[in-house]
Amino acid sequence: MFKKVSRDPVHSEIYLYPLEILATDTKVVQRLRFLSQLAGATVVYPGATHTRFAHSLGTMHVAGLYARNLFKESDRIRIVRLAALLHDVGHGPFSHQFDDVVFKRYGYEDGHDEFRNRLITEKLPEEMMRVFNSYNERLKRAVIEDIRESVGEVSLEDAFQEIAKRVVEVYRGEETGSVDFNIIQGPLGADRLDFLLRDSYYSGVGHFAPMNVDRVLRNSLVKKADGKEILCYHVKVVDNIYSILFSRFMMYKNVYFHKTSRAADLMIQEILSRACEILDLEERLKDLDEFLELTDYSILRELELKGDSETKKLVERFKNRDLWKMIVERPFSAEGFDPSELSLSAARNLIDKIVENIDRVLSSGNVEDSDRSILEEIRDYGERFFRIDTPYKLTIFHPDEFLQNNVFLYDPKHDEILTVDEYVKKYPAYRLMVSNMIQIVRVYVTEDVREVLFKYGVIPEDGRRVITRW
Repeated sequence: MFKKVSRDPVHSEIYLYPLEILATDTKVVQRLRFLSQLAGATVVYPGATHTRFAHSLGTMHVAGLYARNLFKESDRIRIVRLAALLHDVGHGPFSHQFDDVVFKRYGYEDGHDEFRNRLITEKLPEEMMRVFNSYNERLKRAVIEDIRESVGEVSLEDAFQEIAKRVVEVYRGEETGSVDFNIIQGPLGADRLDFLLRDSYYSGVGHFAPMNVDRVLRNSLVKKADGKEILCYHVKVVDNIYSILFSRFMMYKNVYFHKTSRAADLMIQEILSRACEILDLEERLKDLDEFLELTDYSILRELELKGDSETKKLVERFKNRDLWKMIVERPFSAEGFDPSELSLSAARNLIDKIVENIDRVLSSGNVEDSDRSILEEIRDYGERFFRIDTPYKLTIFHPDEFLQNNVFLYDPKHDEILTVDEYVKKYPAYRLMVSNMIQIVRVYVTEDVREVLFKYGVIPEDGRRVITRW
């Protein structure tokens, strides 16, 4: 079959078959070239300027390796690859920050997943037809041949509609933990495997991702349980699975949740919050054509033109890497419940303690005149200075992550399907792999007043003698 090759620094060569070429050439996918993969982390790791577009191609490639190992049906393989290619098309500018601010504000609970499904069902078929009509005869014949292999003898219009329908059905497999969904976005899905390899490569921290992905893919298999297909991994690759999950932990700890990366993310959230009203994002989200015009660059540029003075100043600070500064952080870990329940109140207590300490210092009279006005302003207008950050929870290897996604281990020696938790109980040495969830709590200041705060010792110290510093 006709194919094209995309050269990729992570996977060497990525093949695209006719329907994938067609989908990639649509505006729905091409827009991903203008969405950063890592948003705030780019200000810490200057090489990490790769895009959602490159990641989408990589995810398709890995999903294809998975599917060829697991399935014989060529049409199923092709739909899985297309679903992997399209899995990120619903992201807004600055990706997850857009989810946390804009989608959340306007009641889109499923955020970019909801917009992905809308774009695929409402826009992708007409876009595929538009692009198909622009192709030369050779490429048109190749697309028609691929359609026959993927969905059978149907008209072009029906074919594109059917492809969109089948792709969305793959995503809906999240509800049941289907094999096809787990290939793409499960605990060891193509999405995760590609972003770990790609983000570590471009960030210059490849030593955090020493993963043998090929071995894990080769040892994936489909089994039947209660009459239903489930995704399993051979027990002999448990150590390789642990290596992948530990790499994920190290990437979150060192790249995604780096204190300066998160400072940039918090500023992006503030920028997007201001953009909601200034750029009338609520109305623009109702029109998919308008949504497709939104990119990282367009948001910043429009705010530079239309924003008030404070917004323009904020955008300028972000562009010049004049970021908010972290003044204190605390890691929380608790067995038996979600540490996020403690994190926000803990952060507010920290701020209250800082303000209380400032008041005490000011009352002592031992404050230099040049510092007094700064401390008084922080004490009296703390909401302008302090920002709380409680990023996503961290864990290394949590059995529930696999169980909730309907992913298991398989022991061929005993022809036994095991949950990760059952396996750990049978082999207690692996208990070391299972981690409690850790929540990082940080407090930032929007102006660099760190010197004054530390000078007068108003930042609460951690009472423990030995802690893990993040």
